Amino acid sequence: LKTVIVELTQYLRGWQHYFKLAIRKSAMQRLDEWIRRRLRCYRLKQRKRRHSIASWLRQEGVSERNAWKLAMSEKGWWHLALSPQLNQAMPTKRFKEMGMYSLRDGYESLKIYSEPPYATHACTVV
Repeated sequence: LKTVIVELTQYLRGWQHYFKLAIRKSAMQRLDEWIRRRLRCYRLKQRKRRHSIASWLRQEGVSERNAWKLAMSEKGWWHLALSPQLNQAMPTKRFKEMGMYSLRDGYESLKIYSEPPYATHACTVV
């Protein structure tokens, strides 16, 4: 997972530099949420089997009942990636600790102008 995050961080930085004037902060936040959900799904898929999923969730601090509740679920990986148990096991803070680049946080640091440069020197045409 750490190597995926390192590669993803490089890609996200470049992507954000390219689209920094075209995309709003709210869109960056939605993309951040989607990426974290996708990484949770990826991690869950790595565990594969029910016993492995439950034991991993227990190691991450989820109660035994909730860990088995998620592990025994028949729902798909993508649906389970949004569950409270997985959010408890892999919170946003943990992704930051692993070095994942946040598009929302990077948006503020990259914002050079308060408005797009093409709108600063408008003149009326007669």
